[in-house]
Amino acid sequence: MTTLFSKETMMKLKALIASAKTYVVLLILAIGLLLYTVSVGYKQVNRLHETGDMVAHTLEVQRTIVELSAKFQELESIQLKVLLKEDSSNLSGIVVSEMEQTLERLKLLTSDNQAQQERVKVLEQLRDKISSEVDTVESADSVAVIDSLEAKDSVVINLASKRYQRIGRISKIVEESQILKERMLSEENYLMVARKEEYTSQSFLTPMSSLLVALTALIIFLIGFISIYKQKGEIEEVNSQVFIQNKKLQETEEFLKGVYKSSNNVISHFEPILDSEQNVIDFQFKYTSDAIEKVTGEEQEDIIGGSLLETYPMVLENGLFEIMKECFVSGKTQEHESIYTFEGQNKYIFNTIVKSANGITNTAWDTTKVKEAEKNLQKLNEDLSLQNTIFKEAEHVAGVGSFIWYLDDGSATVSDNFYRILGVKPNSFEVTFDAYKKYVHADDISIFESLGTTTVEKDKSTSFTYRIYNKKKGVRHLDLKGRNIEIDNRPVSVGIVQDITSRVEKDRELIESYEKLQLSNEELESFNRVASHDLQEPLRKIQMFISRIEDDGDNSMPNSGSAYFNKIKSATFRMRELIQNLLSYSRIDKINSNFEQIDLNLTIGKVEEELSQLVKDTKTVITYKKLPIIHGIPFKIEQLFINLISNSIKYSKKDVAPVITIVSEKIKSHAISENFVKNSEYYYKISITDNGIGFDSEFASNIFEVFQRLHSKNEYSGTGIGLSICKKIVEKHNGYIHAISKKEEGATFIVYLPVDFTS
Repeated sequence: MTTLFSKETMMKLKALIASAKTYVVLLILAIGLLLYTVSVGYKQVNRLHETGDMVAHTLEVQRTIVELSAKFQELESIQLKVLLKEDSSNLSGIVVSEMEQTLERLKLLTSDNQAQQERVKVLEQLRDKISSEVDTVESADSVAVIDSLEAKDSVVINLASKRYQRIGRISKIVEESQILKERMLSEENYLMVARKEEYTSQSFLTPMSSLLVALTALIIFLIGFISIYKQKGEIEEVNSQVFIQNKKLQETEEFLKGVYKSSNNVISHFEPILDSEQNVIDFQFKYTSDAIEKVTGEEQEDIIGGSLLETYPMVLENGLFEIMKECFVSGKTQEHESIYTFEGQNKYIFNTIVKSANGITNTAWDTTKVKEAEKNLQKLNEDLSLQNTIFKEAEHVAGVGSFIWYLDDGSATVSDNFYRILGVKPNSFEVTFDAYKKYVHADDISIFESLGTTTVEKDKSTSFTYRIYNKKKGVRHLDLKGRNIEIDNRPVSVGIVQDITSRVEKDRELIESYEKLQLSNEELESFNRVASHDLQEPLRKIQMFISRIEDDGDNSMPNSGSAYFNKIKSATFRMRELIQNLLSYSRIDKINSNFEQIDLNLTIGKVEEELSQLVKDTKTVITYKKLPIIHGIPFKIEQLFINLISNSIKYSKKDVAPVITIVSEKIKSHAISENFVKNSEYYYKISITDNGIGFDSEFASNIFEVFQRLHSKNEYSGTGIGLSICKKIVEKHNGYIHAISKKEEGATFIVYLPVDFTS
């Protein structure tokens, strides 16, 4: 690998570095000398300042002593004025307070002088004495004395008064304070003389030391300038070489930046931030790639130069910061993965940290999609495991076993329930094509052997039944469904087997029942033929003879015979009507007419026309509007409404014209409270309401049964089959009919017919 600098340039750099070391030594010596002279000058200046401060301090002490002495004298003057009543304000308290403050300041100023401190203590005692003697408020005694003297016009002062004696004591204290003042001033004057002499001496030495510092600095800088000038040419040549190499470095840097930009990973370089003990307390971003904006949403320029912990404080909690420190200290590559929240989104970031020359470099990979894929895979595995568990339970409940049969070598993998179907414990033997044939019924082996051939050649689902020997239950019937696929380029038949023994037995029973039912239907057909011909033939002849008798006239017939003749005629008509209704009822299920679209509005119109004479005779009013179009058998729907409307007219109130109202609505199946099989999502609810005699609600379910009548034949005519026919017709259309009523309040027949009929 070639170096970035040429050999000649490297040699010049080494020479410069070697000479630079010499100059570094000289520079250190020069700096040391300069620092020494500067320190001497600095000390001189400090001494001058200290001396000046001491002189100022002495002056301040003298001023404070004089001020304190003046306070003593001022206090004496105030007390005398109070006594002579020249001043009634009595400012003694204020002066005493100021005296205390001045004394405290003096005590603080003389803290470095033991002799003066002793004198201050004496002054404190004098202060206490004079404080106890002064009268800080107006004295009643002095006022009383003066008032009494004025009253007597006397100017004689009572020298024996207590206040005058107090003034004498105060004067004595003031004299003592003046003596102390002189002693303290004398002490301070002595100190002042000594400190002035020191100040004068320092004032001379300080400029000399400053001059020495300046000369030393001038010599050092002259030597340095001469040396630098000599190496200027060499440095310029080296700089030229360095410039060329820097250009190459810039090109390399641009190349690396291009690599960083093309990468989806966030590449960042950090330099450590150290405390006074050289411990890493933070890292500073020196560089980060553009990809950081995609991951965190923050711009590159806002991050570079910033603190890691200030920008992303969460790295302290999730352990990344400690790992970065470990990498910087140990130099070992570290890895870390954690969850971060950026712009309200949780992201998984995988970090690889490596040590570099002056810091560490971190490569961050957004593994969120990978983690989501892993979670989805884990969930799929869990779901698959759950489904396998459910499948195993379902196999056990349904009597089903699954298998994977490798057709090239006859080996197989079967479920636990496959073994149970055979009447053995799971995994009790290795299932192979030949081993399993031992359980197959001898008559069905040829069927079983076609499993492999059929699925391989036709490549489609195979389904057949065969028998096996169950060690516990004997012969069992199995239903096999298989399909050919490839697993690892091997032909495989996968599928299930189900124990259908109970179903075969039920089918056998069903066949027997069907045969019995077929025989019963043949007998019913025979009855229908008899009813339609043999039974009706005598009735037709009876009716024919009745007509001839009526044509001949009944004048010769006695009254009693005429009554019997009318009963015979009525019974014959009722018998014929009953036979016809029975035939209609029995033929409903046999009618295979095609279902058509039926407009119920037109149907009701036809019914009115069919029953026009009856409607006219009974003055019946039928109202309806906007009835739906349904799917059904036209003449059967007409028969349904003929029967329902005829029933409403028949059971109308005496002397009250029947009123029949027909309405409809479309409703969802789940909104229907009646219990019946609902094969359509929507139903038409058709209500036929009348104002007839009604019936008790307890008979609502009985009226649709055959031959069920709520009234005697003498009260109302009928056969008791009409509503049964209605029920049969509605059920033929996958609907439902029921009635609601109260006695003497009319009745409502409700018919539900599917909107989307499936025959």
